[in-house]
Amino acid sequence: MTQIKIIHFTFLLALITFFLSSCESEENSVPSSSATSITVAESQIRNLSDGFTVSSEVVAYRRSYVASRISGLIEEVNFEEGDRVREGDVMAQIDVRQQRIELQNARIALDEARDIKERTEKLYESDAVARSELLTVRRNFEQAEAEVERLELQVEFGEIRAPVDGVITARLIEIGNNVSVNERVFTVANMDLLVVRPGVSEMDLTGLETGQQVDVSLDVYPNQTFQGAIRRIFPSVDAASRLFTVEIELLQRDGQPIIRPGFLARIHFATDDLSDVLTVPIEAVSEKDGQHVLYVLNEEENRVELREIELGAQQDGYAVILNGLEEGETVAAANLEALSDGSEVRVVGNFRRYGFRN
Repeated sequence: MTQIKIIHFTFLLALITFFLSSCESEENSVPSSSATSITVAESQIRNLSDGFTVSSEVVAYRRSYVASRISGLIEEVNFEEGDRVREGDVMAQIDVRQQRIELQNARIALDEARDIKERTEKLYESDAVARSELLTVRRNFEQAEAEVERLELQVEFGEIRAPVDGVITARLIEIGNNVSVNERVFTVANMDLLVVRPGVSEMDLTGLETGQQVDVSLDVYPNQTFQGAIRRIFPSVDAASRLFTVEIELLQRDGQPIIRPGFLARIHFATDDLSDVLTVPIEAVSEKDGQHVLYVLNEEENRVELREIELGAQQDGYAVILNGLEEGETVAAANLEALSDGSEVRVVGNFRRYGFRN
C-alpha cells in the first residue's frame, strides 16, 4: 500500500512540474497583459496612378481634301481608293477643249497687241502719236497678256493633281460626272503620321503635357495595347463642346498590326504617374516632432521600432513611402497614439482597406 502511494505521489509531482514548465514557456512567448493591441499592414508595391479614358477616331495628321478648281466634265480618272500617289500625280482630268480654243485665240490677240504696241512706241518717239494713245495701246497689251495667263491656268487646272504624297481614302467622281468649282473630288491622307484628337475637359487637362506617353487601345485589336505620345494641346477650348483638343501621335512599331484612319481608339491618360511605388495605409503614418514616422513591427520581440520616413503622395487611402522602409516590412496601422519607440505590442488583426482600389 505504501508503495502505491509513493508511485501516485511521484506521478503527481511530475505532472505539476510539467504544468509549471508549460506556463513559464507560454509566458515567454505571449505578450504580457500590458502590451498594446494593434492591427498591422504589410508594405507593398502598388500602382496608384490615377487617370481617365476618352475615345476618338484615328485620323491622318496630313489629310488633304482635293477640290476641282474649274467646272467641267470629268473625262479621265487615274486612281481609286487605296492607291498610293506622289505629289504632283495627275489623279483626274477635266475636259478643257473649250479653254484650249479660247487660249489659242487669246495668244493670237496677244501677238496683235504686241505688234501694235511696238509700232505705237516708235511713232511716239518721233512725236507722231500722243502719249495718251501710247498708254491705251500698252493697257490693251497688258490685258491681252492677262487673258492668256488666265486661260493657261484654266487649262492647267483641268489636271487634278495630288497635293501631297499619300493614300487615296476617298474618290468622289467617276468618268462623265460634271463638277463645279471648289467641289471636293478626292481625299488624300499621308499615312506616315496617324493621330487621335480627343476632347478633354478642363478638369482633366491638369497634369497633361506635351511628350507624355499614353496607352492606346483599338476596338479592332482588343487584346493589344499601343503606345502614343501627346503631340500638342490646343490652346483654346472648343466653343461647342467646351472641351480642349489633345492631339495624340500613334507610335507604330515593327511587328504591330496595321492601324488605319477611321479606327476607334481609346486613349488612357495617366494624370498621376504613381506606378510601382512602395505603399502603406495612410492610417499607419503619424507625425512626431515635425517628422513623418512609422511603427515597424519586430515580430520576434513583439515590439515596434519608431522609424522616420520620407513621405510621398497620398492616393486612394495609401501613402507612398519614398525612403526609410523596405517592401514586405510590417507596420502598425491602428492605435498609434498609444505607441512609442520599443513599445510591447499584441497583434490582434490585419488592417483591411475598403472602398478603394486593392
